Amino acid sequence: MEYRIEWPAPMDESDWAMQEIKGWIDVTIVWDGGRRDVEVYDPLRLAQSVGELMNHYGYVAVKYLLVVPRVTPDKIESAVSELVDKHFF
Repeated sequence: MEYRIEWPAPMDESDWAMQEIKGWIDVTIVWDGGRRDVEVYDPLRLAQSVGELMNHYGYVAVKYLLVVPRVTPDKIESAVSELVDKHFF
């Protein structure tokens, strides 16, 4: 299946460095006949976000979540490629 990742905006190395520090990004996976918005986190930022949500709401619900070791284009692209190969999308 052919697909593409739509990033939230054009990003240079400096932008990606900041994104990696933040530890999360929202992307859209697009393929023939579909598209899916996906929240991408690194494990540390995910734990922080889950803690904040639990404290505020008392629960956490995430529809489309992808956790990668680091929020970098290559880690995201690698994970999405593997998921596509496994017919996840």
